[in-house]
Amino acid sequence: MRTTSFVRAAILGLALAASAAPAGAAQFHFGFGTDGFGFRRPLICIELTDRQIRNAVRDQGYSNIYLNVSNNRRIQVRATRGDWVYLLRVSTCTGTILSRERLRPA
Repeated sequence: MRTTSFVRAAILGLALAASAAPAGAAQFHFGFGTDGFGFRRPLICIELTDRQIRNAVRDQGYSNIYLNVSNNRRIQVRATRGDWVYLLRVSTCTGTILSRERLRPA
């Protein structure tokens, strides 16, 4: 099989796989390199669901988790840890906390 045929078949396969996903399924993003904050992004980002994001934040020691609207593979999350309420910026690809701002006492 020639290289160009293989590349065409791979692109067609990715297009078919993305179009076959149901409307409510996770979103697919293709990103390369780093973002503006110096964090490395995965080559293919399959965004986590709201429940998976809540579980990832909970597993890092937070409770009373409230999600805001996601924007550019990130989501703002308000959560409590200890005696403080924090505003977190969380990656929707991996569930890791990218930044944390202390808002007020709980």
